[in-house]
Amino acid sequence: MSASADLTASALPTLNAMAMSFNVYPMVLKYFENRIEELGSPSILAYILTLIIVHGILLIQATLTLVLKLSCRAKSGKLWLWRKQHLLDQEVPYLIPNGHFIIEPLQILGCIFFELSTLVAYIAIRWPDVARKLPALHATCLFWIAVSCVPGFIGFWWSGWSAFYALFLTPTHASRSSHGQIARTYHNPILMNVVCMGVPVLISLFFIIIGIFLTAKHEKAGEIYATFSIQLRHLSETWKPNDPNTVDNNRRLSALLQRLLSEAGEILHTLQCMAIGWAITAITIVTVWLRWPNKFMTRTNLMTPFSTLLSKFYVGTAISVGKVTQRTLKMATGRATLITYASKDTKSVSQLDSSGLDDGLELRVESNHFQVSQPSHPSGIKKSVSALSLRRNLYLLRASCGLMVIYLGFNFCISIIIATKAPILMMS
Repeated sequence: MSASADLTASALPTLNAMAMSFNVYPMVLKYFENRIEELGSPSILAYILTLIIVHGILLIQATLTLVLKLSCRAKSGKLWLWRKQHLLDQEVPYLIPNGHFIIEPLQILGCIFFELSTLVAYIAIRWPDVARKLPALHATCLFWIAVSCVPGFIGFWWSGWSAFYALFLTPTHASRSSHGQIARTYHNPILMNVVCMGVPVLISLFFIIIGIFLTAKHEKAGEIYATFSIQLRHLSETWKPNDPNTVDNNRRLSALLQRLLSEAGEILHTLQCMAIGWAITAITIVTVWLRWPNKFMTRTNLMTPFSTLLSKFYVGTAISVGKVTQRTLKMATGRATLITYASKDTKSVSQLDSSGLDDGLELRVESNHFQVSQPSHPSGIKKSVSALSLRRNLYLLRASCGLMVIYLGFNFCISIIIATKAPILMMS
């Protein structure tokens, strides 16, 4: 911004000298009008139109996926967004979001925000007269851009919590205290509920404030540009040679231009920082697979500080629940037994500390009980309603994960484009 201010200040003496001899204001006015018209170039309009089409496809895809889930769940009568999970050793229930129905509605909301921002930008560039007549509508473009990624983050967060609770509330993730009672690593439901619901609220408030800030800055920049254009047009019409007020008029004109550049610089800098932040979030969630999902079901990883789990939260919990669902499906269809998976996990159980031996014993007892009580004709189970429900849940889980990875990858590309194009736009 200092470079732009220095350039404007250095051009002021030249403007004063030229304005004394002939009327340069019509040329300056024409120059600014041409630069505004360049924003409506076919390449920029084509880019915005591409964003509209792609987000429309994502919107249709999320809507179809949601309709499919609703139709499947409506048959069983299990339609819920939140539920309370009461434990015997806790008075306060855990508030558990439904990971099957959280992602798609929030993605639909995020796509609608993206569509609003791109449509407003397209209208403002394609038909600038409409933007001049409705400056408030044009100013809301930046607000929709700021809040468009919030639903996606909330969807990842709550889906991760849903999958996390599916593993956290299993008996094998509980240990026995000295009095024989169940003791859990994260035992405070109030804290867990506050973290589960509080983080999305804070993120939403933060980006709503950023959106309001950008909208106010955009509206203020529009007012400054309107004042600048009016004064420049007035000077071009009332110019007189060797006018003693020329220097003062040019100084006021330069001050308006510096204010305009300052407001535009703050807007673009805020957009750039926001885009970089969302790009880092998207690429972290997509690429951080690591070995954490395989170790998630052991006590040692549950004792890891909670902050280290957040970067791997959605993908890790989704993979873990997918594996658990796949195992359960194999056992329900008779293709595997619980004792098979218990023998595979012997090494991981032996690596636990002495306080975790009860979990391994509990797992073996459950396995032996399952082996004794297993029916001799597993073929009848293959066609059971439970197996079909598990298979459907596994497919829906994979579809949701794939859909959100695509959504995150596309948002990452958009964030990179905004972050790289903002300085170029500012220099132009």
